[in-house]
Amino acid sequence: MNNVHMRVDRQKGITGLETAIILISFVVVASVFAFTVLSTGIFASERSKETVFAGIEEAQSSLEPRGSVIAYKATLPDSTSTVFKLSFVVSNAIAGEPVDLTPDYTADDSGTDPDVSSGAESVTVISYSDANNQFSDLPWSITWLGNNDGDNIMVT
Repeated sequence: MNNVHMRVDRQKGITGLETAIILISFVVVASVFAFTVLSTGIFASERSKETVFAGIEEAQSSLEPRGSVIAYKATLPDSTSTVFKLSFVVSNAIAGEPVDLTPDYTADDSGTDPDVSSGAESVTVISYSDANNQFSDLPWSITWLGNNDGDNIMVT
């Protein structure tokens, strides 16, 4: 036993099977985490898209002035000057849905304009406000520029 060396391997380590199990478990956990993150992102983007579309739909039914606003002045019997009528052009705020502009009033360019239309129901409401005044649901009438197809629906 003098010159005979006994070789005893006492090495410890991980076998290929154990390594594969650990690698697979990391891949599974990463896949579940990635799926969760992607699902949450897709859900959030869908909700954002719905919000944007709701905002666009709301804006499509709004009107905006185009061009100048013309104020007509009158003098009252006590010599006070006042604005009695405004004239302006409107269009859809965004190329959107048709807007019903059936007025509750008519205009015939007489001094008493606008005149009440019996039985008319208006969907569009015009309001005015400034630092000193606020008026809601003002009387208004409509005059079409250019071609008119005979109804009171404004289409862009």
